Amino acid sequence: MSNHLRNLRALFESAKSFEVSRKVDTYEYESFLILDDTIKYNEILELFTDKIYREWFYQRNFRGKEFNITRYSETWLTN
Repeated sequence: MSNHLRNLRALFESAKSFEVSRKVDTYEYESFLILDDTIKYNEILELFTDKIYREWFYQRNFRGKEFNITRYSETWLTN
């Protein structure tokens, strides 16, 4: 599960630089089973382009949690 959460966090951060491609209605918020790994990552990225949904998801799932996200170049230098 921690690897999936790291992937979600990376998608979350990446989506900030994209144009909104899907507006998520508030009644849909709880229906997406993103944490259960039942939605494809490209669909999750599309959902995260909606800033309001992205902020709701962050507050609910990421706030107060530590994530060790390293860039490829940083891992390459240490090996």
